[in-house]
Amino acid sequence: MTQGTEAPIESITLQGGAGTLAGWETTPPSGTEKRGTVVLVPGFTGSKEDFEYMLPLLAAAGYRAVAYDQRGQWQSDGPDDIAGYTMDDFTADLLAVAGQVSPDAPVHLVGHSFGGYVSRVAVVARPERFRSFTLLASGPSSVEDIKFPPPQAVAQIVETAGQEAIWQQMSAAMTAAGQLPSPERMEFLHQRILQTKKANILGILENMEAPPLADPTALRDAGVPLLVAYGDTNDLWDPSVHEKFAQQLHARTAVYPGSGHVPNETVPDRVSADLVNFWEELA
Repeated sequence: MTQGTEAPIESITLQGGAGTLAGWETTPPSGTEKRGTVVLVPGFTGSKEDFEYMLPLLAAAGYRAVAYDQRGQWQSDGPDDIAGYTMDDFTADLLAVAGQVSPDAPVHLVGHSFGGYVSRVAVVARPERFRSFTLLASGPSSVEDIKFPPPQAVAQIVETAGQEAIWQQMSAAMTAAGQLPSPERMEFLHQRILQTKKANILGILENMEAPPLADPTALRDAGVPLLVAYGDTNDLWDPSVHEKFAQQLHARTAVYPGSGHVPNETVPDRVSADLVNFWEELA
């Protein structure tokens, strides 16, 4: 699977609990066997654009692929009050999206980072809506075994200095890791954070103060096939943390040597190929 096979990305509008959600969609080319629908959920300070390179690849393999900005992110509506960003709110939006794009059949679910937190809660709540679930660079929690400042400390900085403070931290981390994207991409990332609602950032940080599931084995017991996929450069979670988590969940694993927290951007062809292989094994 290579990036040379392109299916056009179309903008779509979805309905969430706090207004419209901006989405991207790719569909299989004419003549390609249609294998199912995929929903991809971005993480903290992310957006649908995090899956830009993967969407055409998944469509070329026969999957309708939909990614969306979560409430308050980038181009999606969202409340100005932090009270509108509970885990229940994010989860209800995801379930609404799944119902809109595939009302009659379960979808394959991919959750990146915090998007994986939201996704696992949705899977436990409504397992019948999901054919599979992939945790992409999404470890057990933000409470321990993670290279991330305490969420409360980050929230205090955002309260004082706004979204720009998060951008300064992120750009410094990318520089230190030697992972600076192109100037155009950097400008997009900067503008995206500035356009993401402050309440979204603070709300997610508040959610990060506790594990997304009180008992992670509830995800295993939901009965939905699981894949834990991650890079091995220890950007946030040490690879051993992901591996232990996968064992706890009885999940399959996919590892991307030399990739960090965003294998969906650094090795999209490999991630997409692993997803397709995983899904085809379930067919």
